[in-house]
Amino acid sequence: MVLSNSRLNRRVGLSFLYFIQGVPQGLIYFSLIDWLASKDFSIGDIAIITSIASLPWTLKFIIGPFVDSYQLSKMGKRKPWILSSLILLSLIFLFLSQFISIHLSPVLIGLSLSLIILSTSILDVATDGLAIDILDKDERGISNGFMWGARTLGVSISALISSILIRNYGLNQTFELFGITLLASSLFIIFQKENITDKIISFSQLSKKEQAIDLKKALYGLYQTSVTPLIFMLILFCLVSNISFGMHYVSISNLYTNIAGWDHEILTKIRSLGLYIGIFSAIGGGYLSDKYSPYKIIIISQLIIALTMISVFILSGQISNLYIGSLILILLSVMGSFVMSASLSLCMGLSIKAIAATQFAFLMSIRHFSRIIGEWLAGLLDYLSISINEIYLIMFLLSFLPILTIQRMMVLNKIR
Repeated sequence: MVLSNSRLNRRVGLSFLYFIQGVPQGLIYFSLIDWLASKDFSIGDIAIITSIASLPWTLKFIIGPFVDSYQLSKMGKRKPWILSSLILLSLIFLFLSQFISIHLSPVLIGLSLSLIILSTSILDVATDGLAIDILDKDERGISNGFMWGARTLGVSISALISSILIRNYGLNQTFELFGITLLASSLFIIFQKENITDKIISFSQLSKKEQAIDLKKALYGLYQTSVTPLIFMLILFCLVSNISFGMHYVSISNLYTNIAGWDHEILTKIRSLGLYIGIFSAIGGGYLSDKYSPYKIIIISQLIIALTMISVFILSGQISNLYIGSLILILLSVMGSFVMSASLSLCMGLSIKAIAATQFAFLMSIRHFSRIIGEWLAGLLDYLSISINEIYLIMFLLSFLPILTIQRMMVLNKIR
C-alpha cells in the first residue's frame, strides 16, 4: 500500500499506526492501573507508577530531531523508524514478561513500564512526522479524527482484552501475548510504503546529499519558531492542557474501586465502552475542526470537561450507582477524545513541514509533561490527605487554564 497515492490509503495506513500505539496504552493506563487499585495500591502508588512510566513521552522533543535528521534509508523517511520501534516494543514486552510483578515496588514497576512507553514514543514521533509529510492541509482535521479514533479503538480493545487476560492468566502471560501480537503486526508495516519509489525492505542508504535536514538545523528551526508569540502561546496551551486529566487518570481507579466499591474488571469494561464511543467523538472533533476551527472546538470541549469534573465533586456519593458512575466515565472519555483530535489538528496545522517531527514532537512532549504534572499533583494531594472530592474540585478549576491560552491564541492568530 502506497500512502501518498490516495486519501484512503493515507487514512487507513496512519489509522493502523495509531491503533498500534493505543495497544500498550490500554494495558498500562487502564486495565493494569484498575487492577493495581483493586490490589490496594493507593493514589500515591499509582501516581508514582504512571508518572515514571510516562516520562519517555516528555523525551519526544529529543527523539524528534533524530527522526527528522536521519532519513537515509531507501525504505523512506519514516518507515525505518516506525518498523524498528514496533519490533523493539514487542521485544520489550517479551523481556518484561519474565519478571514483571505486583510484588515489585511502584518505582520498579514504573521504570519497567517506561521501557514500553519509550519505544511507543519513538513510534509516535515517526508516525506524526509521516502524517505531516503526507496529509494535505484540507484533510488534517478529519484525518486526525480518524487517527485519534483508531488510537482510541486500540486503547479500548487492549484495555478490555488485557483485563480479561490478567484476571484469567496473570500479568506475565498477558505481557507475553502482547509481545507476540505486536511482533505479528509489524508484517503490515513491511508492505506499507510512503511513496511509490520507496523500497519495501532495504538495508542500503541514500547518499548524504539527499538527507532532508541535519540535526543542528532541526534544533535551530525549532528555536526560531518557538520564540514567536503565537507558537509560544501554543506551547503554554500544551503545558496546561492535560493537567486536570493527569489528575483524573491516577484518581479514578481508586475512587471507583476502593470508595465506590466497583469491581476492577467492570470499571475497565465501562471505561472501554467510553473509549469506543470516543472513536466517533474523535472523528467528529476532527471534522468540526476542519469546518469551523480547532480553537472553538477546544473551548467548547474544555467547558464540558470542567462541568463533568465538578459533577464528580457534587455526585461523588452517587458514583456507586452503576448508571451515574458509568455516565461520568463515558462523558469524560468522549470529551477527552473530542478535544484531543482538535488539539492535534491545531498543533499539526502550526507545525513547519521541514522540521515536522521535531516541532510536533516538542509540542506533544509538553502535553505529556502536562499530564505528568497532573499525576504528581494528585499524588501530592493524596499524600497531604486531601479527599478525592476536593481533588476533583481542583481539577474543575484547572480545566479553565487551556481556555484562557486558546483565547489569547485566537487574538494572536488574527493579528498574524
